[in-house]
Amino acid sequence: MLGPARPAISPAAVRIYQVPPRHFEQIAIINSSAGTTWIFPNHDSLNEAFAELRSQAAALGANGVLLQEVYDQPVGGLSVGGGGFGYGHHGFYGGGGSVGGPLINRRVQAIAIYVRR
Repeated sequence: MLGPARPAISPAAVRIYQVPPRHFEQIAIINSSAGTTWIFPNHDSLNEAFAELRSQAAALGANGVLLQEVYDQPVGGLSVGGGGFGYGHHGFYGGGGSVGGPLINRRVQAIAIYVRR
């Protein structure tokens, strides 16, 4: 907590800010996750993270969320492979292959704020 909480409001009333508004008070540092994905996070997961930030801020009575940082946190890897063999007119044959990549968790850090209008 960075300042006093206020009575809770509706998450729909919470606005997301990328640039600090003119007059505001800091209430708390909040965090959200856009989920774990393989290599490329999708846009929908980021929208879900913003919705979670709005809910957290609304519970504190904040009417704004000031974005601080969006970052990727590695959480492991994923590898999928396959192979097989068989017999044909010309003898045995076989093959295999695999694909892999990192798993990332996109995180969003922000400050719940109260904007004075």
